[in-house]
Amino acid sequence: MKILQLKLPVVCFVLVTIVPVSLAEDVTFGKTRYSSPKERKEADVNFTVSDSKLVVNGKKKSALHVEIPFSSIDAVSYESATRHRTGEGVALLSTSPLAGAILMSKKTKSHWLDIEYHDGKAKQLLILRLDKSEYEKVISTLESRTGKKIATLDAKSSPFNPTAESKDMDEVIPFRLEAVQAAIKPAMENMGCKVTELKANRAECKRRRSKDSDVERTGGGGEKVTATMELQGEQTHVRIWTGKGFSGRMVKRNWSTAIYKEMLKNLEKSGKTESASNPT
Repeated sequence: MKILQLKLPVVCFVLVTIVPVSLAEDVTFGKTRYSSPKERKEADVNFTVSDSKLVVNGKKKSALHVEIPFSSIDAVSYESATRHRTGEGVALLSTSPLAGAILMSKKTKSHWLDIEYHDGKAKQLLILRLDKSEYEKVISTLESRTGKKIATLDAKSSPFNPTAESKDMDEVIPFRLEAVQAAIKPAMENMGCKVTELKANRAECKRRRSKDSDVERTGGGGEKVTATMELQGEQTHVRIWTGKGFSGRMVKRNWSTAIYKEMLKNLEKSGKTESASNPT
């Protein structure tokens, strides 16, 4: 009888401590926005953290839906960036020059969450923009639920910011001309740049203009990117440059490096596929 009296409190303690963890309620953040270089405007989403997965649901019909089990998450990082409100100010210049100039001189801070995960063998990336009223709770909730430490990155040089430190490219790469020609078009399209010209040694694309005044990462649109390719033996000389024009230049971004890196990814994928299908 004494043994039973000793064990009962222990059993109760175990039940009390384990049950709440297994029945943890979902936490949803409703001021989050989904960001992608393909899209000219960020999408409003609900970001839900359950006890076993992350769920992103677009607020509009037939919109984005992503589910990421905790076991598929490879890394999570956070970025904060401070910038002048150039985009918002430029939008006001035509109707109220003074108000526009004042707004352009003011600064605002943004918060970004980068989630690297895998779907089978494919590596994926989800980028969310967090609201200033929610970002601290998002980080603490993710760390406690997933057990992963969230790294802090420098937004000015972040590998997840497609236009960070981007510059015009002039490189000789170890791929044949025909392979580069096949890789450049999807690279442009994956960066939200519509191909307007495609020739044997030249490709040109243009990004659509954005009506969204908040263009911190993706720019205001209207950028024209040109790529030329020239055979050099077994290699190819590639030049990629971004033309910003005059109108809206202050809120445009350089996309040359982003498209160049995407092109290299396509080349590496095609090279691996070719090697697998034609083993030596």
